[in-house]
Amino acid sequence: MKPEELLLSLNLSADQTDIYLSLLRHGRQSAGGLAKTTKVKRTYAYSVCQDLAKLGLIKIGTEGKTTVFTANPPDLLLDLSEQIQLKAKAAKTNLENILPDLQSLYRLTETRPVVSYYEGLAGVKKTYLDTIKTGRPILSIVETHKVDQSIYNWVTTDYVKARIKAGVPVRAIVASGERTKTYTKLDEAELRESRVVSDARFPFENEIIIYGDKVSLIKHKAGEKLLGIIIDNPGIAATFRSWFELTWSAL
Repeated sequence: MKPEELLLSLNLSADQTDIYLSLLRHGRQSAGGLAKTTKVKRTYAYSVCQDLAKLGLIKIGTEGKTTVFTANPPDLLLDLSEQIQLKAKAAKTNLENILPDLQSLYRLTETRPVVSYYEGLAGVKKTYLDTIKTGRPILSIVETHKVDQSIYNWVTTDYVKARIKAGVPVRAIVASGERTKTYTKLDEAELRESRVVSDARFPFENEIIIYGDKVSLIKHKAGEKLLGIIIDNPGIAATFRSWFELTWSAL
C-alpha cells in the first residue's frame, strides 16, 4: 500500500495527507513553503495544519515572526490507528444499543401513509390520471348524476380513452341515476364491468378508486369545491380492496 493510501485509510483528508507527507519529506516548513511543495493553497494550509496538530501528527512553532510546521514521528500513526479502532468499536456498541429504536422508526416510515391533496379541476384530473400509472386493474365506487359537468365530460372522453389505451380494466359499483344506464351500456367498449346499487339506499357523495397500493377519493359534486386525495399505503389499499370485493360478491 502506498503512503498516500495508508493515510487516507486512517481518515485523513487528501489535503492532510499531502501536507503531512510533505513535512516528512522536506522537513519544517511555513504555510508559504507548503503551498510550493503541496497542492494546498497557502491560505488553507494553516487550517489543515491545525487539524493535523490536533491529531498529534505535527507540531506548530515559530521562527521569528513566521509560523512553521514540523512532522511528528510516523510511529504516532499507530496511535491514530488504535484510536480509530477504539472509536469504531464504541460506535458499533452504541449502534447495537440504539438499533432497535432505529428499526422502529424505519418500520413506522415504511407503513406511514403518504397522502397527497389536489384541488380544483386540474387537481381532480391529476388524481384520475394517477389511477392509470400503475397499469393495475381498477376497483371503483362511482356516482354519475351529481358530478360536476366539466369533470363528467372530461372523464367520459379524455380519461376513459387514456385508460383504454393503457389497457387498464375497471370493476365499478355504480349508484343508480340519470346517467347510469348510459354508463353501463358502454361497459364492454370501455373495458369495464359494472354492478348497480340503489342511489336511494346507498348515496355515494364521492368517488373511491382502488388501484395498486393506492386509494383515491374524489370529491366532484356539482356546485362544491373539487378535491382529489391520493392515499399511498399497501395496508390501506388492501383493506379497501377487501371491502370492495365483499360488497361486489354480495351484488
